[in-house]
Amino acid sequence: MSEKPFWEGKTCGEMANLHIKVTFKTGTVVTGVTDEYGDIDGVEVLTYGDINDKFVPCPYVESIELLDDPEYERIDNIEDVREGDVYVGTDGNRYTVLRRTTSNLQPLTVAVINTTFYPHRSYFGYALRPTPKLPDHDGLWLDRVGNTWTMRDGSVQMTCIGADDWRFTRAWFSPDSVQVLNAAPFRPAKVVEA
Repeated sequence: MSEKPFWEGKTCGEMANLHIKVTFKTGTVVTGVTDEYGDIDGVEVLTYGDINDKFVPCPYVESIELLDDPEYERIDNIEDVREGDVYVGTDGNRYTVLRRTTSNLQPLTVAVINTTFYPHRSYFGYALRPTPKLPDHDGLWLDRVGNTWTMRDGSVQMTCIGADDWRFTRAWFSPDSVQVLNAAPFRPAKVVEA
C-alpha cells in the first residue's frame, strides 16, 4: 500500500511557503520554496491551478518531496515526540504539540487554530524539534533567560547572570557542552542589551 503524497487534497494556496524538492521526468531536480500558487517562484511552474484550485502537479513532474527545515531535528518515532515539537501528519500538515498523555489511544495533544485534537497514531508522519541556536561566532550572546555569554576562539563563558552579576572569571565551555545546551536557544546580543 503506497502512502498518499503530502500535497494530495491541498489547494495551491495551502502549498505556499513550503520547502520542497521536485524531480522532473527529464531527471532535473530543483529545490526551493513555493509561492502562493504552489510553484517555485521564478523557477518552474508545478501546477496550472490558481490559489483556490486543488494542487495537481503538471504531467512533466515526476515527484515532489517536502524537505525539512535545517532549523529542526527530525523525529521519526512517535514515542520520542514531546511538548513543543511540531507534529507533521501523513498529509504534510503541521501542528504544535501541546502535551503528551500516557494513553495509547491519545498519545499527543496538538494545537489547531484555537482548538486542540488528539491525532490517531496512523496519522503520524514524523515530528520536528527546533534545533537549539548555539553561539557560532565570537561576540556577546544572550541565552533563553537573558544571561550574557561571551564566545571567543571557539569557547563560551557566562559573563553576566541577571543584570548585575558581571564576572569574567567563570569557566569556559565548549559550545556543545551540557551547560551551554541547557541555556539555549541563544541570540546575538545587541550592544544596548549587553
